[in-house]
Amino acid sequence: MENYVGLAGWAFLPSFVTNVIQSIWYAIKYPVNSAAKPAANTPKYRRHYNRIYCGVVLAYLAYTIAEVDRALPTNAYEYLDLGFHTFSQKQLRTNFRKASLLYHPDKVGQVGQDTFVRIRAAHEILSDPVLKIAYDRFGPEVVICSTCKTNRDFVNYGLTSYYPFYFGSGLVLTLMSVVGKGQFGRYWRFVVLFSMAALELIMVTRPEPHWILSWIMPNRVTFEQVIILHQIFVSSFIAISQIGPILVPSKEQEKSNTKELIDRLELLTAISNAESIGQLQSVFDVFRGDEECMTQLKRQMGMMALDSRLTQDQLLNETRNAVQRRLWQRKTA
Repeated sequence: MENYVGLAGWAFLPSFVTNVIQSIWYAIKYPVNSAAKPAANTPKYRRHYNRIYCGVVLAYLAYTIAEVDRALPTNAYEYLDLGFHTFSQKQLRTNFRKASLLYHPDKVGQVGQDTFVRIRAAHEILSDPVLKIAYDRFGPEVVICSTCKTNRDFVNYGLTSYYPFYFGSGLVLTLMSVVGKGQFGRYWRFVVLFSMAALELIMVTRPEPHWILSWIMPNRVTFEQVIILHQIFVSSFIAISQIGPILVPSKEQEKSNTKELIDRLELLTAISNAESIGQLQSVFDVFRGDEECMTQLKRQMGMMALDSRLTQDQLLNETRNAVQRRLWQRKTA
């Protein structure tokens, strides 16, 4: 159920939060009815939206990863207050005795019965080397295997939970490629998926935990690291599908942006060719709400005004010189 809620969050939360943030930002930055406020669907408005949207998606990605780590249930080591691979059998017995006394039903009643049962189960797992290794690799589900006796038996049993995630993810990626969805980074998603499958296979078949992941997630058992890696892959896949086309536009999008820029330049040219106030006003209406384009318009209008003034000054000087020549001719005649 939580997975479906997370997918639903990815479907609408980033765009909703982006619209809210952009509205609040514009309300603070621009006065009411300001002509400088970017209008919807203008290049500047879309540029602001894309930047906010990328930030929101990355923040939500970090939140989903942190949330899966926070939502992990208490493991056997935490029930007995033991460090992962850093405890002795004596410390195990001592901590088990303390925890049993603390949560014994005779002392705390039925409230602590469930915790007491989990403490006993944790002690049974961690006191058996074979069960401990199986638990570290695959979690509490694998230790219920009644036919498993050796490490090999537990590995074979645990791998049955290993295949569905990768087969399912590979099938989804293949179907999306066939129907033309999620084309951005399509090749690299398959590479990452196969790399993760190889990494997880190494993690669950080697006797010791992977040192890099143990350094990154020192308080997490191997099976918990696998759960977090799965969430990172799924969330990152969705996040990249959403912001990838914005950060690295496709050729079709670049052509569209180029055409839009050419149209804007043609409108700028139309300003210099406007012959009446009505024509000039129609050009200004196209750019209204786009601060950058309005600045360009003002600069262009300033240059036009300067050219006009220089032209008028030149005509005035020529007229003045002609009048002075005629007066001089009359005096000398």
